[in-house]
Amino acid sequence: SKFLIGTTEEKKQIATLFDQAFHQHGVIRLINANITSAIIDKTKEFFALDEKLKLKYYGNGSYYGTPGYKPPGLEAVGNYKGDKKTAPTDSNEIYFTFFKAQSKEIDPSIDQLPDVFRQAVPEYILKGRQLISDVHQIADLALELNENILDKNYTSDHATFTLRLAKYYPPKHDEPLSLGEHQDYLGFTLIHNDDVPGLEVNVNGRWFGVESKPKTIIVVGGEFIQRWTNDYWISVLHRVGAVHQLRYSALLFSGPDMNSVIDTLPCEKCTLEPSKYPPITVYEHMEKRNAAAARN
Repeated sequence: SKFLIGTTEEKKQIATLFDQAFHQHGVIRLINANITSAIIDKTKEFFALDEKLKLKYYGNGSYYGTPGYKPPGLEAVGNYKGDKKTAPTDSNEIYFTFFKAQSKEIDPSIDQLPDVFRQAVPEYILKGRQLISDVHQIADLALELNENILDKNYTSDHATFTLRLAKYYPPKHDEPLSLGEHQDYLGFTLIHNDDVPGLEVNVNGRWFGVESKPKTIIVVGGEFIQRWTNDYWISVLHRVGAVHQLRYSALLFSGPDMNSVIDTLPCEKCTLEPSKYPPITVYEHMEKRNAAAARN
């Protein structure tokens, strides 16, 4: 809120804190983010439905490319780079919704959403999209970039935001995790949790639990944040530890224009060393990661 309505000096202070946090840790907590918590209550309502009712909304197609309900047993995000062939199946079930940035279309359309989501999901996505734009403004200032350098990658209908609503179970067979360790694939991710602990982040090789706090949003950067900044900012490795009771979360992933080429940004902090990554399109990167993490 200090960045949005504060003085020029307060904006710079927030940008400095943002810069330090993503350089050192790769995770921040936003307070006063003005996003409703109703989405968690509606997520609980949906996943409490009978399995036959939920399967009416099953997304029959590629796991990550098709919106809708995904029952347990189809995902192993610990295999997202394709190098952990024995990564266990995650203990969760999912509902995906996609949002196109320019036309503001939701897929599936509002009238095809489950009844419990028809008001809460569009409201949450629109507020989340605005919050991502605010985060991009802070990032531009933190990296001393021209205004809208980041957000311009997210303005066409080839840019897709994904809302992932998840229910986590205590894992079977004494597995240590409910969701495997991974980095997100794309830009910034907003993470909204209930009050059940579980989210863990890896900072300097050690795992730390992230406390759930009311009216706050956790923000992590995906692999594109690390590639854009040439490893100056961190895409933090994170996971959900073995939960002992049901846990719910809402995650909004920001996907740049599928045709965008991800290359080192023209910022002084990002170009202290030669670029460590070859240019890659968003589409090419997503195809590799999605194919590795889906079980089907």
